[in-house]
Amino acid sequence: MTQSPSNLRGILYMVLATGCFLLNDSLLKIAMADVPPFEALFIRAVVGVLLGVPVLAATGALRRAPMMFQPLVLVRNGLELAAAAGYIFALAFAPLADITAMGQLTPMLVMLGAVVFFGDRIGRLASGLIALAFVGALLVAQPGGSGFQPFALLGLWSALGVAFRDLIGRRIRADVPALVVAVGASAVSLVGVGILMLVFERPVMPSTGAVLCLAAAAALLTLGQLLLFSAYRVAEMSIVVPFFYTGTAWALLLGILLFNTVPNPLGLTGMMLILVSGVLVVVSDHRARRAAMPG
Repeated sequence: MTQSPSNLRGILYMVLATGCFLLNDSLLKIAMADVPPFEALFIRAVVGVLLGVPVLAATGALRRAPMMFQPLVLVRNGLELAAAAGYIFALAFAPLADITAMGQLTPMLVMLGAVVFFGDRIGRLASGLIALAFVGALLVAQPGGSGFQPFALLGLWSALGVAFRDLIGRRIRADVPALVVAVGASAVSLVGVGILMLVFERPVMPSTGAVLCLAAAAALLTLGQLLLFSAYRVAEMSIVVPFFYTGTAWALLLGILLFNTVPNPLGLTGMMLILVSGVLVVVSDHRARRAAMPG
């Protein structure tokens, strides 16, 4: 079936957004060769706030900035911080493709959370595919095997944090601008990561290269969020969501090009299980909703 121009644009935005997020992750990983993990997050958060405030002013949303202190927004951004803390350690010590594959579980965890907390329903096929995706996650982490990557399990921690973040996000009032929430996330990260950095790390003077990597990472993260938001604005959600899973392809490509890391056969099999299961879950959910529509 031929897609409309707006849907094609939304697909392009989603693919580019996942690329921006993975490039951001890659630059973080490179910077962490010289800078401790929490300090890297802190510097990125500083740049994120410095970029975000002028954008809020330019878009006329600065007057709504106090909304970032609403309780649900703070809880949502606190979960973002918890997810980022787990992810940053995984990123420092585990292959990029492995932890990205774990992150691909997020949409399925959101669906499960919606069933538990909001009474949503999913069919047997979707349930089976979610179970298959978790088998894929075990193949990626390989507990007890020679390819075991314990830090890759922190990718699962991050996926859980992001899933709960998104579930809380469903309860945030519609009049709170998405950009205010995004800048609020950087502000919470600035404070929270700053405290963690002072408690658990000894800050070091970053090299010029590390600062440039982290500044570029912050810019890419902001651009990725804007592309993601735009994808949902211009196209049908059910059309663009499956392309979230292009993140696995980006991670494999960047891992090979930048870090010379290639997952072993079991890991590759697990990634493919997560990728295929995720796409089929979204497609089956879309078809079920269309079948349930009257007329």
